[in-house]
Amino acid sequence: MINTAALFSTTFLPGQAGFDTDAITGLAEWRLDTPMLFKLLIGADAQTVAWPIYGDGEDCPCVLAAPMAQAQVSWQALSALMDKPRDAAAIVARSAISALLAGGQAWLILDCVQLIPHDIDTPETAAALEALRAEAQALHSALQRGDREALAPLLAAGSAAPATGYWSASAIAQLANVEELGAEELPFLQGLEVVRWKEDALCYEVSTAGEPAVTGLVTPYGRWIVPLSQRYVDLCAHDAEEGWITFATADAPDAHGVLDLNGTVVLPPAPGALYVISPHLVQQIDADGASRLLRLPDGALLIDRLNNMCEREDGYIDIERQTDNDDERNVCGVLDKTGKVVVPPAYSSVQDFGTKKKIAVVSQRIAGRFLFGLINSQGELLAPCQYEAIDSATTSSPPKVRKNLIFAIDAQGLACMLTLDGKQAFTPLYPPAHHLRGVAVQSDFLYVVKDGMAWSMDFTGQLLEQFDTVENFKAAITAQLSEAMGLSKKKPVRRRSFTPAQILAKADREQLRAMAALLLLGDAALAARCVDITLEELAEDDPEEEYEGDTPEAACFFLLWSTAADALGHGTTLDWKSVDEVPRIGQHIGLPALRDFRWTDREDDDAMAEGLTAIAAHLAPHQLRLVNMHGGEDTYYLGVVRASDASAFSKLALQAALRPVLL
Repeated sequence: MINTAALFSTTFLPGQAGFDTDAITGLAEWRLDTPMLFKLLIGADAQTVAWPIYGDGEDCPCVLAAPMAQAQVSWQALSALMDKPRDAAAIVARSAISALLAGGQAWLILDCVQLIPHDIDTPETAAALEALRAEAQALHSALQRGDREALAPLLAAGSAAPATGYWSASAIAQLANVEELGAEELPFLQGLEVVRWKEDALCYEVSTAGEPAVTGLVTPYGRWIVPLSQRYVDLCAHDAEEGWITFATADAPDAHGVLDLNGTVVLPPAPGALYVISPHLVQQIDADGASRLLRLPDGALLIDRLNNMCEREDGYIDIERQTDNDDERNVCGVLDKTGKVVVPPAYSSVQDFGTKKKIAVVSQRIAGRFLFGLINSQGELLAPCQYEAIDSATTSSPPKVRKNLIFAIDAQGLACMLTLDGKQAFTPLYPPAHHLRGVAVQSDFLYVVKDGMAWSMDFTGQLLEQFDTVENFKAAITAQLSEAMGLSKKKPVRRRSFTPAQILAKADREQLRAMAALLLLGDAALAARCVDITLEELAEDDPEEEYEGDTPEAACFFLLWSTAADALGHGTTLDWKSVDEVPRIGQHIGLPALRDFRWTDREDDDAMAEGLTAIAAHLAPHQLRLVNMHGGEDTYYLGVVRASDASAFSKLALQAALRPVLL
């Protein structure tokens, strides 16, 4: 969808007897902005009314309405002040406005709902409509005074232009979603070659059979955004989502310019290529490779000699400074979407900023080494690039924050913690005990080496407990990791399994209800319903399906959990990437104890493990435990049990060939 302002006419207003959406007629439209003429015509007597074209607008005022007679008088007064038309196109355009207004129905409707970035039934939308009405009143007053300066954009307007909009009865198309139609349905496409449908521009790209390189853009309702008569080539609507279209002309195919989504030229063609970076920025590259960053829509030069601009995961833009030689060290920086320099191009890399702490890891190549530091989103270097490593999940992620501290290894290989303002929390004295940062740093302590022995150390630099020699410590870690990754050579234990018929043959409803009660916080009635649903589904199951467990009842245990989760709302399944669902866990597991859960201490780069720990901590005062039915997988099968039932739950889960984890 392209946000569009539109003018309609109607005999009756919504809520009045006789109002009929089928009787609405279209007058004018303009993409991405509300033209000055639309505001002037809605005038001093504008009122807010509902507009049932939008579902939320059926009972809520969301558009402006004014008597058509007032709009007709205003247009006549404006026409008397306007400059003489400069060409035939201007004459036709003004005649179209006069004719459409003269044939309009009793009420003029200005619909700019799509241009207000708020839901309809909100105070923000009401305030935006009030501001628009104030603009309309001010323009009406200027017209009454004959204030040519205030009305200047309108007085010189020619054909379809930002000040006046595009006038055509085809604007009625804005009452529905604009979508691709079959070319055979559209008379204005007959005799043309349809190159492709451009979804982001909501247009067909078309050409003639004789000149396939010359293309135009036309909407499904016949509005020519780029007429073929312009003779544009290399017409690229790939960046229409950002609000712009790049083009060249058949006479100068190596010079490129920029159009807006109404087809208005905002940057005339100039030698070189153009690449839209954001709604506010475009990169211009000369034939010799020289590159610069220009501002949209005015084309002002922002930064010269830049390379490789691209958008990042955090919404900022990576840049590289062009150099006069092949030395590409320390040339990376970051801009915001308006082109403001956030991080100057003086680094070898700039990782993403955190969503909460707004801190990023930067690196510089110094004396043949890559060293790391910290910078904030104001461009202030918090920690100079003097660290061998700074902890983050990936080479592009924000720093990982634990208890408002960041793990780092200094240039001498010693472990330390940095505060959020880049200072060392303690003087580094000991190297980390393992090369894997996920081992060396835990949630509230470090593993370090002192005199050949592995120690734990808190985040203030205090040694806590001595463990074993470094070699034995590393060997134990390697063994644990191998087992967790399934690399150990233990023979798998063969488990018994049972078909649905075998489970049903041995089903003892009382025993199964006792098992279900563990999953449903002791609710006997809900447990009985859970068992009934589970057994009914088993009876309809694939007869060759098999479920693991020491006994048929144990094999049924996971099925009981599935019913409790899916049918009764007492559990849920999340995968390892679902960390953003943690704050909404109360919507997934319908228990009163989770309704007020808030993950208030969430840090940048926190993963599912930290989220589940937060949920478990919230449940603990309620004497409840969060459980993962089957640990060691990327999927979490979550439920909640009473703390007093935890031991019995674990025993049953193990018998059912599950690996339960109680948090």
